[in-house]
Parts: sequence; C-alpha cells; structure tokens
Amino acid sequence: MAARRAKNDGDRQGANELNERKRKVLWAVVQDYADTAEPVGSRTIARKYDLGVSSATIRNEMQDLEDEGYLEQPHTSAGRIPSIKGYRFYVDWLMQPSPVTSEEESMIDSMLLNHVTRVDEIFRNMAKAVAALTHNLSVATSAGSKKKFNYIRFLPLDGIRAILLVVSDQGDVSNAVVEIPKGTTFDGMQLLADKMNYFLHDREIAAMDEKTILSFQKEIEKDLSPYVNVFKALQQALTPPKEVYSGGASQLIEQPEFKNVEKMQDILNLLEQRDMLQSMLLSSSDQPIAVHIGTENTVKSLSDLSIVRAQFSSNGRVIGSVAVLGPTRMQYSRIIGMMRFMQQRLDTLLKNKE
Repeated sequence: MAARRAKNDGDRQGANELNERKRKVLWAVVQDYADTAEPVGSRTIARKYDLGVSSATIRNEMQDLEDEGYLEQPHTSAGRIPSIKGYRFYVDWLMQPSPVTSEEESMIDSMLLNHVTRVDEIFRNMAKAVAALTHNLSVATSAGSKKKFNYIRFLPLDGIRAILLVVSDQGDVSNAVVEIPKGTTFDGMQLLADKMNYFLHDREIAAMDEKTILSFQKEIEKDLSPYVNVFKALQQALTPPKEVYSGGASQLIEQPEFKNVEKMQDILNLLEQRDMLQSMLLSSSDQPIAVHIGTENTVKSLSDLSIVRAQFSSNGRVIGSVAVLGPTRMQYSRIIGMMRFMQQRLDTLLKNKE
C-alpha cells in the first residue's frame, strides 16, 4: 500500500510539472512536428493553433520549455522540436487516444474475422494491417498455445535410420530423421517410445527440457546415453520456431528520419534478431499498451525509434503482442487508439468463439 501511495504521489507531481499554458504550447509543438517533421516556431503555433496568446508569449514559453528540457533547438536559427522528456510528458499527460475511423474499423474487423480460428494467423496479418494503417514498421508474435505432449512414434527409414514423429494434443506433427543407436534395434527404439509416451503424456510441451529427459532416465532406470542424438532431435521437434511477423519496412524508409542508409540498415538487421524481438514483444508488462521513446529503449539500434507495444490476452493469459516502431515524432494518439480498439475487438471475438 505504501509503495502504491508513493507512486500515486509521484504521478501527481509529474502531472503538475507544467502550468496550463506550457502544456498547450508543448502539445502544439508535438502535434505540428509529428505532421511536418520540421522544427516548429512560435509564429507557426500562433497562426495554426488558437492558444489565445501572442507569438511573443508563445516564444517565451517555448524558451522556458527548452530550459526545462522539454524542447530542443536543433539549429541556432531554427524552431524547436520535442525532446524525449517532452514526448514522455505528452504521452503520459497531454495525449488522448484517437478513435478509429470507419475505414480503419472495417479493415481491422475483416482481418480479425478471417483468422479468428488461428491465433498465429491473427498476429501474422495484424502486423501487415498495422503497418499499412500507421505507415510505420510493425512486428508481431503469438505467445503460442499451451500444447501438450500426446505421443511419439518411430517409423523405419532404412537399416540405420528412423523417422521420429512427435504429435501434440492438438494434432500438430513434428518430425526428424534420427540414427538408430548402435547396439539397439528399431523394435528397441519403439519400446522406448512406448515408455516415454506413458511418462510424458499430457505434459505441456513448452515446459519440457533436459531435466525432463533426465527424470525419465531415472524413472526407467536405464542408461540412455546411446540415445543422446535421439533426445536432441526430440527437443528440437518439441521447440516451436521463433515466429516473429513484420510489415512496413519499406514505408519506414520513406520517413525523413531514416533517409540515412546506416540507420535503415540497423533496423533491417534488427528484424533478423528474432529471439530479441520475441523477448521484447512478450516481456511482462503491467500495462496493456506500453510506450518506449528513443533512448528509453535499452537496445542501441532502437534508440532513434519509439515503440508502442500492445499485448493481447485471453482468459488472463497473454496470447500475443504487436508493436509499432517508428520515429519519435510518430502519431502516438492515433496509434494507441488503434491498438486499444484491436485489443477490445479481439477480446470480444475470442469470447464469442468460446
């Protein structure tokens, strides 16, 4: 309780950092820079946004905001742009999620309804849809269903090899070619499979590891060292592939921030790091939608980007995640509003399916 009270006190203190006029000026700078990618001057704010004060007053407020770290001046004679601190205050205190348009709603509903029977297909197509709608890079992954072990079986291939089949409770089949260990026979391998089927039946596949194999060895009181390669093949067959779906890389190139070839190459290289991306997407969060801005991202190749990540749940369990990666001047309100809509829609569809 004390920790929660301290957090709430900190939240209130953060909310009161800026007076109403500075809030309006900061909001206007963020909005204009998101639209134009050009530093914003006081005259632009006075002309385009009805703040009820003169250009000179806005200029003074912008200077104060710069002194306090909310704005930056990239060039001596240029206007200002938001800093990471400025974006953070905007996202936490000034921004209101935008409602989706009827066209966006129709596209999202069509995408979800066509694939609601397959969770992995939902997130594959969600990555494409989000990229098309936001004109940014998107990545997505499904957490995978809790598949359970059903049985394994060996099929004879030739005198020295067999085919290992692994079947889950959902009917998914994985296979691998394994050598028949010296000193044993195909019938001996099948006898081992029968014992393993009894031992592993109905266990969650994701929870199986080397300790499981060792406990099986202890259970049957038999030296399984000749079967090392068989068990390696079994573990690989049980391990689901790292499926990370992406879309929109070509659209990100069109953003002025990424005309630099080296920056874009870093992002393209990032898409190859599937383990890291999946870890980022599925890492635990106390927020259904999390925003990480620029250098708030710990991975160097992400330090020039903002990431809006939405996690999707069903019956209290995370089933997947989608993230939008774009310049720090991205349209946070529109993207967050879209993510919230998709979370609500998918939750409703999955409940109706049940």
